[in-house]
Amino acid sequence: MTAPTQTAPDPLRRASVGWGVALLALGAALCAVPLFNLLAFEFAFAVGVPATFAAGGLGVRAARAWPDRPLAAWGRATARTLALLALPLIPITLNALRVRNCNYLQGLALYALLPGATAAIGSGWGVALGRLWPRRARALYPLAVLATVALALWRFWSQPPVDAFNAFLGYWPGALYDEFIPVGARLVVSRLEALAWAAAAVLAVRGLSGGLGARRLAGAGLLVAVVSTGAAMRLDLYRDAAHVQGALGGHRATEHFDIYFDKSMPEAFARGLADELEFDHAELSAFFGRAPTVRVQAYLYPDQATKKRLMGAGRTRIAKPWQRAIHVHGAAVGQRVLAHELAHVFSADLADGPTHLPLHRGWLPHMPLIEGLAEAATWPADRLDLHQWSAAMRAIDVAPPLPAVLAPTGFYLHSARTAYTLCGSFVRDYRERHGPEALHAVYRAGAFPPAEFDAAHAAWLAHLDGLVLPPAALQYARARFDRPSIFGKVCAHELAALRHAAGAAAQRGDLAAALAHTDAVLGHVPGEPDARLTRIGLLLALDRVADARAAAEALRADHPGDGTLGRRAAEWVADLAALGGPAAPEDHAALLTGAFPRAEQRRLAVKAAAAEAGVPAVIDWLSRPRPAEAARAAIAAIAAAHPGWGVATYLNARALIGQADADPAAALQTALAQGLPHPALRLEAERLLADLAFDAADYAQAAARYARLAGPGDLNLSAGERAELARWARRARFFGARVDKRSARSEDRAAPGE
Repeated sequence: MTAPTQTAPDPLRRASVGWGVALLALGAALCAVPLFNLLAFEFAFAVGVPATFAAGGLGVRAARAWPDRPLAAWGRATARTLALLALPLIPITLNALRVRNCNYLQGLALYALLPGATAAIGSGWGVALGRLWPRRARALYPLAVLATVALALWRFWSQPPVDAFNAFLGYWPGALYDEFIPVGARLVVSRLEALAWAAAAVLAVRGLSGGLGARRLAGAGLLVAVVSTGAAMRLDLYRDAAHVQGALGGHRATEHFDIYFDKSMPEAFARGLADELEFDHAELSAFFGRAPTVRVQAYLYPDQATKKRLMGAGRTRIAKPWQRAIHVHGAAVGQRVLAHELAHVFSADLADGPTHLPLHRGWLPHMPLIEGLAEAATWPADRLDLHQWSAAMRAIDVAPPLPAVLAPTGFYLHSARTAYTLCGSFVRDYRERHGPEALHAVYRAGAFPPAEFDAAHAAWLAHLDGLVLPPAALQYARARFDRPSIFGKVCAHELAALRHAAGAAAQRGDLAAALAHTDAVLGHVPGEPDARLTRIGLLLALDRVADARAAAEALRADHPGDGTLGRRAAEWVADLAALGGPAAPEDHAALLTGAFPRAEQRRLAVKAAAAEAGVPAVIDWLSRPRPAEAARAAIAAIAAAHPGWGVATYLNARALIGQADADPAAALQTALAQGLPHPALRLEAERLLADLAFDAADYAQAAARYARLAGPGDLNLSAGERAELARWARRARFFGARVDKRSARSEDRAAPGE
């Protein structure tokens, strides 16, 4: 009789069961968490955290079970971890029946690159540690992981980057508002580098007890790992301040700043940005009643892509107050975001170190105070200021309760525009009532005094409710603020990627590809308003006029009210009617009566004037995207055909701005003399004349023009518009004074040689 065969016990079984239950439970729990409830970056990253420790623990156990076969141990631990990682995919895949997954395959790719690669990386290091220190490896492995996290935090605190490439956890993007997280070469190379070092570690422990062949293989593994690190360095995966400064290449020192900028930036432009930063420094010093105690580092990147590569944030501008540093792309004179980020640096001296931020319960940055103070200090104002926009939100009942927004975690649950506006308005009101020192004390403490908050809140609400708003502003407030936060968006990352692709295609002139990407957005979110509007313009540009008209009429039918989207759809219907279609239910003149934003007023005023003058070519020119050179030639031809028509002269003047050997100022003066039919057009012509004087460094004339516009007149300006023009007048005087100072210094240097 043959004895029954006994199956060898599985040394990884017990740990696998525990980790399997934990990972499955995590996957199920994340199905109920917004933003984490679909297979995308956040889900992959969250699963990667426990997967890191599961992989290492299984690697240590495998090394004990097969001490003389580290490669086999690594393979078995990796295979078991990968099998465990399949478990969270079950609930998140089933959850796709409830929550839309816009790009499941890309989510799967991220899952493979983050926790999937970690299965091999963590297992490899677990095997290596388990082979070298069998008794201590279970404690050493978590310490090694935590050491890499601590190093990433140290780099975040001490160096420019906000993102982190981590051998175990994979990648953390850093900036919450950067919704576009692509699966790119840098992430792939980072994971391959981490895998190469894990393989080198396993081969090294194998070589310790092996023969010459094993030692040679270990040396080859080390060489591959070193080469992979070289590739990672070439792709800017290792970045400190010196690396970022060297990559930018340009440097300028001023009284208060060390400015690092792209070396290809023209000298005059760099000097203008330096003066702009000093102007913002002076303005903020007046608001705060103090200046930063140390010099400020300003990193000015040429574009989003360069900034993303060098410091991790793409679309989002960043300040690191504890470093007294700001990171901004596409900087320009008059760009308010420079002042906003600089305000964060000014606020650093109000809070204690090491972060110099107000912290909720000692650890969580109090973003409502941080961003509210920056908004209050820079006070954005266009047609309305932050108080008025806050009042508009209350009037249309889309304003969340302020205490909910001021909660440190509640800030992220509302759209950025809503949260920034309400917090900025309240902080500004608090400062105006209680003074700057009281506000500084609140910032330092990280909270409003409970005894004062209720009274301050009530006073702020009473102030808002007492404001009188233009009726037309309310419909725009709904479009401006009635939007979800990133946690409430459908497929935020995939839609951001599609919009990015559509914009890039349109910029290079591939309108068919831009339309395809826009249609893909609508495939995921059929009613997405911006995509529907974009689609109409692309259809017209592709000469699919009938399709454009059908899309415009469908959008108008879906939004028959007087809201922003309905008005924009009605404008498209009117455009297409003027271009040869059937009569529109509303013409441009009728739409103009209810327009509120200045840009819309100008656009509709021009179209109404063109319809009245019988020049549909102007409407076609405004409605159909075309290359810049072709657009300039088209409007020049229209202006030549109608030499006495102020509207055509005005449009041609705008097209001449920035062109060599052109005189747009003279053309604008002619347009004003010929007559412009709407105050918004006259305001823009006058403002452009001031801008042209500023750009020509005729700062005295620019200051006079801005100041005259900001004063009493017949252009129906709002308080916010007057404040912004007054700020430009102060800027022009400041720039003029700096030119005079530089000229005086130059003369002093030249004097000894005379």
